[in-house]
Amino acid sequence: MDNLTPSDLFSPSKARQQRAQAQDWAHIDSWLSYKYAGRTVPTFERNEETLKVLRELSMANERADEERAVLERVEREALKELDEVEKNEDDERILSTLEASLTPEGEQALDALASTAVALNAPTADAQTMAHILIQHTMTAQNLTNQLAHIQTLQNYLDKQQSLLRTQLDELQTNPAFATPSNLARQTTEQTRQVKHLRAKIREHEDKLSSLQSSQSRSMTPGSQHIGSPEAISEMLEQQKALNALREKVERLEREVDEFAGLPADREAARKEVGKLEVKLDELRRRRDELFEGLVKR
Repeated sequence: MDNLTPSDLFSPSKARQQRAQAQDWAHIDSWLSYKYAGRTVPTFERNEETLKVLRELSMANERADEERAVLERVEREALKELDEVEKNEDDERILSTLEASLTPEGEQALDALASTAVALNAPTADAQTMAHILIQHTMTAQNLTNQLAHIQTLQNYLDKQQSLLRTQLDELQTNPAFATPSNLARQTTEQTRQVKHLRAKIREHEDKLSSLQSSQSRSMTPGSQHIGSPEAISEMLEQQKALNALREKVERLEREVDEFAGLPADREAARKEVGKLEVKLDELRRRRDELFEGLVKR
């Protein structure tokens, strides 16, 4: 009940759970005190897992005690019934006569057979029955021996693990590298302050971003609000292709127009000028041919 928090006082379920755990711990403490019979109970960590294990162990121990008590009561009643059985004088006389008639070796054999039947708890002294019982006892003893060897191996492993854990615990408790920093409280306070400051900055930037998005939405025209959509981007690409084709066509026409640079603006004057140039071109071709023929004759 010492670990109740203020919030638990207003929670009936938590308070009820705490009371149940306190009662379980009181029962465990009483049971351990009884089992250690005045000796000091070893210290252990008190948590829910430990409580669960100890509760199961105490319940198993109580069941074992009850079973042992029932077995002892049955044995006492059986012995009492055997003591109350009336002795038959004829049986005693026959047994005395039989013992007197036996040789020392026969008497030893009879004693051995009777002792074996009693030790094996056999219903009769039949040799085959006692042989089966003896085999069964041998198998049981072998199984118990194997189980004891397994338990011993497990115990050795647990002892090694316990020693290793104690060494690690001592290392954690004594090594300065695992000690709590002296300025831990100051570091925690500083980090908490930085976290609060960063959270305030984040909220401030989020507000600014929301304001910018709102102002941008208001300033955008209805047509431009969907400018970033896939359809708008595809349309822009098509328009860009058409514009490039038109630009190439204009450049080709400009090159063709450049070939007629220097001609008069009047159509008839331009045609006369072109005629003169064609006559001059013919003269140049004829002159070329003549020069070529002169070179061939040489």
